[in-house]
Amino acid sequence: MRWNDLYVDAAAVWAGRREDVRLAVAEGRYSAEEREADDYAGVSVVDDMGHPDMAVEAARIALKRTRTPHEHFDLVAHVTSVGYQGLDHWTPASYIQARTVGGRGSAVQLQQASNGAIAAIDLAAAHLTVRPSPCAALITTCDKYQPPMFDRYRSDKGLPRGDGATALVLTRGSGVARLLSTSVVSDTTHEGAYRGTRPWAAEAGGHGWPIDMRQRLKEYLGSGVDVADLARSLREGQQEAMDRAMAEADVKVKDITRFVYAHAGRAVVDWDLIEEVSGISITQTTWDFGRELGHLGAGDQIAGLSHLLESKAVGPGDKVVLSGVGAGFVFGCAVLEITAEPAWP
Repeated sequence: MRWNDLYVDAAAVWAGRREDVRLAVAEGRYSAEEREADDYAGVSVVDDMGHPDMAVEAARIALKRTRTPHEHFDLVAHVTSVGYQGLDHWTPASYIQARTVGGRGSAVQLQQASNGAIAAIDLAAAHLTVRPSPCAALITTCDKYQPPMFDRYRSDKGLPRGDGATALVLTRGSGVARLLSTSVVSDTTHEGAYRGTRPWAAEAGGHGWPIDMRQRLKEYLGSGVDVADLARSLREGQQEAMDRAMAEADVKVKDITRFVYAHAGRAVVDWDLIEEVSGISITQTTWDFGRELGHLGAGDQIAGLSHLLESKAVGPGDKVVLSGVGAGFVFGCAVLEITAEPAWP
């Protein structure tokens, strides 16, 4: 979808302490062979703050950076990848709204795994387009990967998880980056890859903690699925979402200054193949930033955009592509044009 008069006016990332992955290897928590293959340097670890409070902190940073008054916020969208948010049977989006912009706007929670932030941007853009101006949306993401539920190094392969939260302000009229287009597409052919073949459990943790994504994938592939077909489906789905969004924005790869992908390790992302197929070099991405944080679940894309703006790696006139893949599988892309150099505190 091509958008008009929609802007990102602020973005922020809130992370914990940096844990050197070599420490995890030395302590036997992370395989030395996987560490070498993945090429991560560190992960973000949050010790003493609850899930939604992390999102509140990220939102407060973003709100200090925006000129948008609180009364203009018509939507608060809180995104989790798929994880627990600190309490069963409650509404974290309302908690975040109460501690940030307040007001009478809608507060919703979204889950679309690692594509959640792009899905939220896509939905918020549609929401704001049909609302009377002035209006704005606050998008937050938050995930925390800790025992007993999740083992950040062993529950999944190639995606060591980092704890962190992000926030983004989407508004009408003006901002630091104009939202040119978004695209979200689904391909459920391999939905079972993250589900496995076990029967439904009666309660959370019914199959035991920590969550074992490796076993689920092993079960799925053991049912006769061709791993090459799974890899092809993921690659083509991500490329289709990018092609659609870039076509809507009337841009080509050569027009893009930087690309923000999920913080997935080199064992998962074949950068040589991406450059061969798409012409995108790893040097154009935010991998050097992401390999210090780990995979933030739904937050990688907003974190990467915030980093590019904070570090002045992009400036007015530059175009940025955000690309995401979520389990299920769902693929998303957003294209932005930087319109101003942020003067953020």
